[in-house]
Amino acid sequence: MHSQFTYAFKKRFALEFVNFPIEQQDKILDFAATFMAHGLSDFSKYIGKISPSWAGNADAAAYNFARQNDLWHYHIGLPTYVSNHPKFKTSDWVLHFQWKNRGNHIDLLDIYSHYKSDGTFYLPGTDYLV
Repeated sequence: MHSQFTYAFKKRFALEFVNFPIEQQDKILDFAATFMAHGLSDFSKYIGKISPSWAGNADAAAYNFARQNDLWHYHIGLPTYVSNHPKFKTSDWVLHFQWKNRGNHIDLLDIYSHYKSDGTFYLPGTDYLV
């Protein structure tokens, strides 16, 4: 059976992915498989929290960049999941993806620590969007 949901790796992320440890690759592919099976209409199908990357972003430029580019992130479970809420789990690392028009396709962009060393929320650069 062919899924109505599709995903793709953006070019830079595809090049980086092959060098990731197997555990990271598995977590990314687990997310992709869940997306292919269920889409994103029901976040409860995912172990980790899914959020729009502009939500709660106090920096106006970062907010606008994330909103204009339909950037979202998923708590991937690296190094481990933490249960801070009864409905979802969070982790230090997140998988960034682009979900244009909340359709049936997503583009995987990168995986990175949720926050940069200065405490600000990390967003992928424009080079990850091509």
